[in-house]
Amino acid sequence: MSKIADRLTKLGQTERTGFGFGVRSSSRKIPLILVVVTIDKPKDIEGLAADVYILSPGPKGAPQTKTLKNADLWGVAVAGGTDSNITTAVGSGADFLVIEAESTPGSALRDDDTGKGLVVDLNISKKRAKAIDNGPFDFLILDGTSINLPLNVGGVLELQEQLTNYSRHIFLRLTQLPSNQDLELLRDIGISALLYDFNAAEKIEFTALKESIDQLEPKKDKSTTPAVLPSGESSLVETEFDGHDEEEDWD
Repeated sequence: MSKIADRLTKLGQTERTGFGFGVRSSSRKIPLILVVVTIDKPKDIEGLAADVYILSPGPKGAPQTKTLKNADLWGVAVAGGTDSNITTAVGSGADFLVIEAESTPGSALRDDDTGKGLVVDLNISKKRAKAIDNGPFDFLILDGTSINLPLNVGGVLELQEQLTNYSRHIFLRLTQLPSNQDLELLRDIGISALLYDFNAAEKIEFTALKESIDQLEPKKDKSTTPAVLPSGESSLVETEFDGHDEEEDWD
């Protein structure tokens, strides 16, 4: 299993590491919503407080083959190139691939040990959405840049309309900083990560965003309310017996 797939299954949980004799154990809490940044070159991560990094495609859409040495979790985006380009990118240490175009070589879907994400066009048919949801993807990237923040009812419904097509983890691309109330709404509708481009990174206080996410509580489960009988009716069901209450002498 890829690291990104494992991380997504543990959102909101405490991860413990270092088990075993003579090994110092440690723990860390995985945030409910990840902060992801797409960068153009490895040095762009300097000063960025993100959970996940994505190297944007190189010339002709081929994945970059450079290594992000100081990143815990990172992948590469691909929109073209060759099978060899993809193999080299994965070999450089990328944990996952982000497929940005359907013209990407099919080999991007083959390796089970490499995580996979897909940038989804909002204007697709129901059949294509179903095909995507049945594909080997750990997460899907939806474009939320047209949605104004703070969220209003229309914005929430627009997002939910898209999410009803998929059962995968959703990364939402944004250009604005969500408020605490926005974060709660995004948590409630099932957003797993917020994605920003490096070009907009200077406008986003990622440290403050991560701190706000760390303060999020898990979504509360709606408790089932017991059925209430109409007033004036007994809540007990009386059973009528046609037999005898006492033993009879059959002689």
